[in-house]
Amino acid sequence: MSGASGTSRIRGTSRIRGTSRISGTSDMLRLVLSDVRMQASMWVWTLACAAVGAACSAGSVIAMLTAVSAARAAGDARMVSASIALGGNIVFFTVLAAVGVVASTVGLTLTSQRREHALWVILGIPRRRVRSVLRAELVVLGTVAGALAVPLAPFVANIALSQWTATGLDLHGATAGLRPWHIGASLLAGVVPCLLGGWGVTRRAARTPEMHAFRDHSDPPARPGVARSVLALCLLAGVLGMWIPGLGLELEGGIEQRTAFAFAGNLFLVCLLLLMGPWVLTPLMRLWTALVPSRGVAWHLAVQSCRTRAARSVTTVLPFALSLSFVALFMTMGNVMPGSTAGLGDVMTVLGWVFVVSWSGGLAVIALVGRERTRDSAIVAVAGARPGVTTRSTVYEGVIYAGTAIVFGAVFLAVASTTIAVGAKVGVGQVLDGLPWATLGALAAVTLVTTCLALALQAARVSRTVPARALRS
Repeated sequence: MSGASGTSRIRGTSRIRGTSRISGTSDMLRLVLSDVRMQASMWVWTLACAAVGAACSAGSVIAMLTAVSAARAAGDARMVSASIALGGNIVFFTVLAAVGVVASTVGLTLTSQRREHALWVILGIPRRRVRSVLRAELVVLGTVAGALAVPLAPFVANIALSQWTATGLDLHGATAGLRPWHIGASLLAGVVPCLLGGWGVTRRAARTPEMHAFRDHSDPPARPGVARSVLALCLLAGVLGMWIPGLGLELEGGIEQRTAFAFAGNLFLVCLLLLMGPWVLTPLMRLWTALVPSRGVAWHLAVQSCRTRAARSVTTVLPFALSLSFVALFMTMGNVMPGSTAGLGDVMTVLGWVFVVSWSGGLAVIALVGRERTRDSAIVAVAGARPGVTTRSTVYEGVIYAGTAIVFGAVFLAVASTTIAVGAKVGVGQVLDGLPWATLGALAAVTLVTTCLALALQAARVSRTVPARALRS
């Protein structure tokens, strides 16, 4: 026995020493590509989300600059201003949604692999090398996503230009062909969100004790880093800086300027709330699910799964909450400002790409955690639950995700309506009465159907999996 244990100890030591020699660039690149290949089933969904986000972001920028260039070439100063105003809003909302959705998806992907990263440390790879390898993976992911977005970005730009033309803008026949700078814009739109989403996670992955990563089956508690805290304080200062003059001062620009300040304050507010998603969406989810009187086993399993896998829940809810909040804010502003409209066509013109990015991000998150959900369902099945219970609990998770996003959007709609009404000096009831409730209700219903249908399809696939095989994988 002692000889066998000694031999195994020597082999383990030699293996660790061999692994610790991973130091060259070629070795690191080999490890990066090997890890991406091993985790391809997870990275492919993150790659799809990042590619869609990069295409929509770069395409919006290309559309705005193309329209402005065509208007200037025609000497149409009025159309230059209109293109900058409309295009600037679309670029802002689209880029903000893409960065938020892609960054959160990348962060969840890395967090789901924390045990594999802990195994690297156990095998002898230095922690700094682990961090470098993971960040190299993010660069590779962002570069590939940007490359995939290169042919898609002009396509997005041409659709946007046709939408703008349909609204009455004379763009003088502007079309977006592929130009050299489009490649740089697409690559930048692919790499930056990936690095922003994974930078802090890679740092934590290199610092987390190995045994803690293996022992903890629930998601690690969220901790606000320095960068997130500083950005949160800046956004809070923006909220107060916009609300104070918009709600309490008489400005030279009159009602329109006050309303614009109130709108800007609410825009800063939604960015702040979603930046602090783990500390906003998780308590909101706990609150409203606790009020549901159902005591069924399937509902109880769904609630506990969403609470235990908090990072997964927040990342799934965030894209839908983001799109619902933007729609609520846009429609409220369109209902108050004189001469403006907030119909479905206007919403799709300004926020159409936000929907594309948000929905693709939400579905990507549901798909990339399929393996984790399969193991959870297998554990429940081994514990004695019937297949119908696990299937219903999975669908109920979709209800919880959509319900949290809808509740968040409703609360934000109430805040936005109140503050913008105060800024515009009109009654809150008047603002609420003028909102297109049919459109808002349809959007909430689409959110519910999307999450439930996606998880129902996943539950159908999981039901055909042998629990013992799922637990061994």
